[in-house]
Amino acid sequence: MKRSILLQTGRPAVFGPFVEELERQDCTVTTVADAATCQSCVQRQAPQLVVVDAATQEQARLDVIGIMRVNALVHTAVVTDMAEGLFHDVMEGLGILTSLPPEPGPDDARRLVRLLTDILA
Repeated sequence: MKRSILLQTGRPAVFGPFVEELERQDCTVTTVADAATCQSCVQRQAPQLVVVDAATQEQARLDVIGIMRVNALVHTAVVTDMAEGLFHDVMEGLGILTSLPPEPGPDDARRLVRLLTDILA
């Protein structure tokens, strides 16, 4: 079954290998440039997962909250350079599936698909 993933980023070129691997893992990936477009897409047709790549961690937090307000059933992942423990402290309570490094690659894509598959099972 195809997984639908929405990627919110202003740096689409950085995500090339990541997106290619997601597509190899039977995911459909749509890329949008900003939070407003992302929320509109979530409202129109909710994906199974939104990957948020925001300029700051505070903006990422606000973007995830915005997605939750539109559809709390959509899973999220956040691109960050924060250490895992600190990330979980800062983003606690938002139900974020996982964090991803600033330049995620194929291994990150495979890990993300495994997590998504597990949670949707």
